[in-house]
Amino acid sequence: MTVPLHRHVFTEAEWTLILELLARERHELPIEIHHTGTRRYREQLRERLRIVEEMLERVESAAA
Repeated sequence: MTVPLHRHVFTEAEWTLILELLARERHELPIEIHHTGTRRYREQLRERLRIVEEMLERVESAAA
């Protein structure tokens, strides 16, 4: 489900929190990927990492 960003107005503190959460997830996912023994789950985590990186990039550019 895609919701247009103009429908969500965040305060500066909320944007900061979103950036922090995405950055933390980006940092922790490679560790989890490394320790995952199941190939399918590892692929899901890699996809999640790709999404997090894209989101982080978009949020950073929108906040600039």
